[in-house]
Amino acid sequence: MTGRKPALDGTRVIEFGVGLATPLAARVLGDLGAEVIKVEPREGDPVRATQPAYVTDDGQQRSALFEYLNFNKFGVVLDPEADRAEQAALIASADAVLIGDDIEQLVHWGLDPEELLERHPDLVIETLTPFGASGPHSGWRATDLILQAASGLLSFSGTSDRAPLKRGLHQGVYESGLTAAYALEAALFAVRGGLGGVILDVSMAECLTSELVLTVPEYTFTGTVSSRRPPVLDPLISGDPLPAGDGYISAQINTITPASAFADLLGDPRLAEERYQTAEGRAINAKDIVGIFNDALADVEPREFFRSEEHTSELQSHH
Repeated sequence: MTGRKPALDGTRVIEFGVGLATPLAARVLGDLGAEVIKVEPREGDPVRATQPAYVTDDGQQRSALFEYLNFNKFGVVLDPEADRAEQAALIASADAVLIGDDIEQLVHWGLDPEELLERHPDLVIETLTPFGASGPHSGWRATDLILQAASGLLSFSGTSDRAPLKRGLHQGVYESGLTAAYALEAALFAVRGGLGGVILDVSMAECLTSELVLTVPEYTFTGTVSSRRPPVLDPLISGDPLPAGDGYISAQINTITPASAFADLLGDPRLAEERYQTAEGRAINAKDIVGIFNDALADVEPREFFRSEEHTSELQSHH
């Protein structure tokens, strides 16, 4: 809309990737204007067989996930043994090479990051693997669940009365792909600035560990070890969904709205009691507060509850 060229316009990225994180990283670079060429072996990327599938106009079935991860890319098929000359020429034409999701891709394609950088001093080479391309765990494989556990995220995920709760779908893997894309983009800008090529060794587990933005400082400065939440939380602070009729309602206050406002909103004077007017008091009596809400919302239709002018005006009167 501004008429400016995309950030990575004129940049060529070669992707040797299987799995989800590496293709996503390459797709993001393509969205930023890079020419991305995905290299596949004769048998193709296994994700091509992932469901759900959709049917094209000519009757072919294609994986929706594969199409999403590989949008904005060109593709070539190479034999890692017979097509070494074509592979070398492709790399020589590139500004960056992205390899992953596992360390076996280096062996499969006969790629050595150190040799590549020596041969092409301005090349950015990035490996994206579960535990890094070097070190004692470099050969380990990992699922999204393993990555979330190894990173430390599951130590405070979910509630204390249950097993750790994994984040849904492939969030950890996708976050790793996004992180890899941003790191590679930064390296490309550094090369443009005359700093020369670089090898980026990105660990997917460490990408997730970077999310411990509160856990590490809390321990460092207070000695507090983060843990999973209590089974019952103060709903006015947590915003946890509360059953209401055939659905749910989330009610959350700020420092301006007192808890007593909900006494009028729900028509239950118990919420105006002194013990519920501080965060500490509500934490201690969280189970009682949840019970009050459950009683008041049992026959409430959630959408109509929020549309009600009466409820809206009652809350506004406390601001």
